[in-house]
Amino acid sequence: MRAFIILDFDGVLFNSAFEAFSVANKTTEGRAGFRQDISYDEFMDFRGAVTDAWQYNRLYSLEHSVPTDTLHQIEPVEADWAFARDFFDVRKVMMEDPEWPKVMAPYDFFFLLRPLLLKHSDRFAILSTRNVKSIRDTLAFHGVDILPVFGQEDIRRLGSKFGVAQEQNWLDQTQSIVVYVDDMSVHLDPFHGRLHLPLHANWGYDTTSERGFSALQIYTVINSLLSVDSQKKHDEI
Repeated sequence: MRAFIILDFDGVLFNSAFEAFSVANKTTEGRAGFRQDISYDEFMDFRGAVTDAWQYNRLYSLEHSVPTDTLHQIEPVEADWAFARDFFDVRKVMMEDPEWPKVMAPYDFFFLLRPLLLKHSDRFAILSTRNVKSIRDTLAFHGVDILPVFGQEDIRRLGSKFGVAQEQNWLDQTQSIVVYVDDMSVHLDPFHGRLHLPLHANWGYDTTSERGFSALQIYTVINSLLSVDSQKKHDEI
C-alpha cells in the first residue's frame, strides 16, 4: 500500500499563534464589550484549547468569557459567529500586506519536510481549522502551494476534521498507509483505531498529551514510508 500523509497547519507546519493574536487584537481594538488587556502569554494559555476562531470571543468578550478548561463544553451562539466573521474580515485586510506571511514562522518540521512535499506532493494533504486562503497564501510564500488543502470551510460543512477524512476516504485502511500529524489531542482522538498512524506533534500548542513525538521522529516515519514506496515503484519497473 502507498503512504499518504495528512498534516495539520497551525502548530505543526507553522507557528501562527502571533498572527492569530494580532488578528484578534485588531478585531477587538477600541470596541466596547471587549477586553483590551489580553497579553500574549494569556492568549497562548487560551490558544491551546482553541479549535475554531469563534472561540476567541470567549477570551476577549466581557460578557461571554469562559475559563479555558471549560471552552470545549461551549456551544457557539450568534455573538461567537459574529466575532468569527469580524475576525476573518480583519485577517483578509491584513493579508493584503505582502509581508503578512512573515508573521507566521515555519517550524523546523516544515524545513525538514519541504523537500518531500515538493517531491511527493500527491502523497500529502493539509487538514486545518484555518481558512483555506490564508493557508494557500502562506504555502505559496514558501513555494509549496501544490498540496490539496482542506480548511475551516470544509470542517464547518462536515462537522469536524474526522468528517473531512470520511468524505475523502482517508479512513479506508485497505487503500493506503495513512499518517495524520496534529498537535491537538482533541483532533487526534477520533482517529485512533481508524487510521494507521495518528501522531501527536509535541512542538505545537497542545502540551497536554504524553503521546507526543518530536519533529525528527515524525519526519523519519514519513520519509521511511515514502522511501519504501519509491523503492517498490523502482523494483516494479
